[in-house]
Amino acid sequence: MRKLSIILIMLFCSTMAFAQKGKVTQASSYFTSGKLDQAKQVIDEAIKHEACVNFDRAHFVKGQIYQAIFESQIPDYKKLDPNALDVAWDAFQKVIELDVKGKYTKRLATQYSNLIIDYTNKGVECYNNNQFAEALEAFKRVLEIENSPILTAEAPAKIDTAVIFNAAMTAQKAENWAEAEKYYKEVLKYDYNAGQVYAMLSLVLQEQEKDAEALEVLHKGYELYPDNSYMLVQLINHYLFSGEPEKAEVYLDAAIKQDPNNASYYSAKGSLYEKMKDPVKAEEMYRKTLELDPKNFMAQYNLGNIKLSEVIEFHKKVQDIIDIDEYNKEMEKVFEGYASVIPYFEKALELDPDEKNTVATLKELYFKLRDKDPKYNQLYEEMQAKFDQLGGE
Repeated sequence: MRKLSIILIMLFCSTMAFAQKGKVTQASSYFTSGKLDQAKQVIDEAIKHEACVNFDRAHFVKGQIYQAIFESQIPDYKKLDPNALDVAWDAFQKVIELDVKGKYTKRLATQYSNLIIDYTNKGVECYNNNQFAEALEAFKRVLEIENSPILTAEAPAKIDTAVIFNAAMTAQKAENWAEAEKYYKEVLKYDYNAGQVYAMLSLVLQEQEKDAEALEVLHKGYELYPDNSYMLVQLINHYLFSGEPEKAEVYLDAAIKQDPNNASYYSAKGSLYEKMKDPVKAEEMYRKTLELDPKNFMAQYNLGNIKLSEVIEFHKKVQDIIDIDEYNKEMEKVFEGYASVIPYFEKALELDPDEKNTVATLKELYFKLRDKDPKYNQLYEEMQAKFDQLGGE
């Protein structure tokens, strides 16, 4: 009797196992007919049973279903699992683990080819949604798939420079500097977007405080791609703010030669000459900037500051005059000088009505001239009120 019970139990277990494997077939049928909700429900139930845990076909069908959910254009199906693509990937990895005879290699190759497209699309979507860490993982997965033995068994691994570049750029956006450096250096081996990559690699190195290497990369990039405007801008910025502004001049000249109507280059050169204590050349550059771009606030403001500095220096010299008559005579020139500066800052205020430094400068200029003309006293009060409104101290 006991032997019969054991046989019945074994028969029951065998029947259950057969039933569960039958569910895999049923799930595959639902998948083939496009009924992804029913396919998912059935495969999720079947895959939990011990008969299917190590059943390679069950995991392959699960991968197919979840990949189709990710690819579906039907919103209700897309909602079945927001992480469907990764579930599909994990299922296919399980197939590889269980498929010791390689029955599924060719079928997996087809799925993998589609996975490349799927993960690329996911990476682009995440990038556009500013989900840079997620985008990076998607692009890394594309590279992993492209170099997988499943796809390289019969053909060499594909060098997908566009995806490597996307991974680098996305890692940079995610502030994953080490990964960005790794992928930028990788893509440089294939001369892909090299002019831009040298500049971006330099920025990534700077973020890691690898300043010497960053500068070396910039110079190498410029040597190879002297006409690359992106590279030029990075070199200009490096020397403008590195304590060696005079070295930026050669690169600014090269940039202006490439694009003589680019106002920003003249503005940068104006800043350069200010740093080099050459206000005459700085003024010339700011006037050229405004000729090309009349609405350039910084050029207008900086030009005003140059003219104001000239008046202030003259005022200092007048204060050293001992003779009272000569002093009074020269002070009239000082006041005329301050009055001549006002239009520069009034124009700057037109360009940026809430710029606090401009308001403060005008307030002080009106105050200096308040006894010379009643209009300045009124303008001073108006500017004081505006200054207070902007939270001035």
